[in-house]
Amino acid sequence: MRAMIFAALVCLAGCAGFTDRTRVDSMTRLPDGRFVYRVHTNTVMTENDDGAAERIRREWLAGTLGFNGMCPNGYVIDSRRFVVDAVGPFGNGGNIVYAGHCL
Repeated sequence: MRAMIFAALVCLAGCAGFTDRTRVDSMTRLPDGRFVYRVHTNTVMTENDDGAAERIRREWLAGTLGFNGMCPNGYVIDSRRFVVDAVGPFGNGGNIVYAGHCL
């Protein structure tokens, strides 16, 4: 019985380092109130520009701007593009890159 408990704990400890973070993002401030916001996609947060995943990314963008003290009067997203970073038959993911400016 002890061996089974020990084996279960070893299995759990071995998986502890493989956590999947849903939110992987970065913000770059540019001169004149411009910014570039990058959000990584995966099977949960797909790259589609409609639906729940996009609404969540837009909320993250607004929160990140507020956290960084940027765009108190609002902002405009000038462009949105998908940049693939995983290629191959099992490749999944990339970055959504938003470029915008403060009002």
